Formats: sequence, structure tokens, C-alpha cells
Amino acid sequence: MIKAIVFDLDDTLYCQQAPFDEAIKILFPQLLNENLDELFILFRSLSEQLYEQTEKITEETIRKMNHVRLSKSLKAKYDFQVTESMTENFEAEYERQLRQIRLSLPLVCALQELAKSYKLGIITNGYTQRQEVKLEALKIRKIIPEENILISEKFGVAKPDRRIFDQMAKRLACDSSELIYIGDNYRNDVLGAKEAGWKAWWLNHKQQLIPDEKISIADKELISFIELERELINL
Repeated sequence: MIKAIVFDLDDTLYCQQAPFDEAIKILFPQLLNENLDELFILFRSLSEQLYEQTEKITEETIRKMNHVRLSKSLKAKYDFQVTESMTENFEAEYERQLRQIRLSLPLVCALQELAKSYKLGIITNGYTQRQEVKLEALKIRKIIPEENILISEKFGVAKPDRRIFDQMAKRLACDSSELIYIGDNYRNDVLGAKEAGWKAWWLNHKQQLIPDEKISIADKELISFIELERELINL
């Protein structure tokens, strides 16, 4: 019997590309009419790689990683040369855009209903300061209590390491078989949750392929935010 539902944050509770696109088009107006899907995918892939490779998070390492992910992605896609000052301006605008993200109304309604019958939580990879900006903008703590939110930098372990899933299970006072995890990243979210003994829903709204052409082990695969909202309402 399922007793708790835990969510990823980025690209699960909100569309991560929207604030990115807005920031890019403001700082790089020559891209105003471009489809930025491929740029965003590259940017996010670099972000995840750099985060995993960094042993110690400091203001300096964050500044360097921010510059590398932006400069490499724009160089690869559009052959742009990006200076550090351009990166700083982009990051400032990107954070301003992140402060404007909101939960969709159907998702708010679904979460409020779920909270009446299930314990809810969030496990998110990322820097504490940036993830806190998003959590505050989404006003998610009105529905999910602070003690049920785990940010990888603050906890010291990131998905897919099962220890962060085990810690959430402990906080929720649930057995792993009583938990569902919902996220968009197959490796971090699906494989991580399944390794910890949870059920896993894969929000594959970008139609990603599974690495090495393996068969998905997700308990449910959803292809859009609308489908996720519908499934949550029907739980």
C-alpha cells in the first residue's frame, strides 16, 4: 500500500526550460526567434556533469561551473564566444526568471488533494541557494512541509545514491515498498528510486531514450505534465 509520494523538483514540478529560454533571449537577443530546445538539453546535460564532478561546492566553483556550462553550450550550438561578465549577467537574469516560476493550477489542486491521504516530499539535486529560490517561488511549503524536502548539497549526497532516498524514507516513517518517486531523469530518478526499493514514475516529457537501449524499469511512464496531473488526480 502506497503511503507517500515524493517528487523531483526541476522539470517535474515546473518546466525548467521556460525561465532558461526567457533569460537567453533577453541576454542574447540575436536568438530571439530560435528554437532553444537543443541548447537547453546541452546546457542541462553540462550542468549535471559538472555538478557530479565537483567534490567541494564553493562560490568560486559555482561561478566557474556557471561559466563553463553556458560558454560550452553556446559555443557548440551557435559558435558564440561568452565572456565571464556575460555569464554573470545571464545568471542574474536566469535567477530573476526563476523567481517567477509557479505551480500550475491543476498541479496545485492535485497536490492539495494528495496531501489529505498521502505524505508528500521532495528530493532535488542542486545547490542549496538556487533550489531554495525555486522552492520559494513555487510556494511549495504551503503543501509539503520543510522536513520532507531534501536538497542534495545540504544533505551531502545526490541522486541516484540510494542514501538520499533512504533518508527520505526515514523522515516519512515509511518502508521503501510504500513509496513512489516521480521525476524526469531516468538515471537519477528512476534508477535511483528503484535501487532504493521504491516504485518509480518516469515523467519523460522530453521523450528521452534510455541509455544503452535497455528496457525501462519505471513502474509508470508519463509523456507530459498534463498526463502527470491527471494521474495524480486519479490516485
